[in-house]
Amino acid sequence: MTLSVDQFQSEQDEWRLRNFPGTKDSALILLGVMEELGELAHAHLKTAQGIRGTKEEHEIAARDSIGDMLVYMADYCNRQGWRLQEILEETWDEVKRRDWTANSTDGKVSSR
Repeated sequence: MTLSVDQFQSEQDEWRLRNFPGTKDSALILLGVMEELGELAHAHLKTAQGIRGTKEEHEIAARDSIGDMLVYMADYCNRQGWRLQEILEETWDEVKRRDWTANSTDGKVSSR
């Protein structure tokens, strides 16, 4: 299945309104992102330590955390009236022009 960022964001908003119609506090969404980031860190740490599960189990947990963070970020953007696709495009356009090998101070390449 191919899903565009805009379609994902629209579907997430519909899902959220159906499942959590009364939630208004965007700070709770950010706390959800933080919780998922902690779960990703946990999976990464346990993989590196080689304990509390297999590499495959930790990979499943890590991928789940990343997906959940994306859902939370779509929710946050919906509540702010922002297009996640637009933010992604703007940010990536800026980041991909950085060259940390050529300029280790700030990554910016001077245009001549």
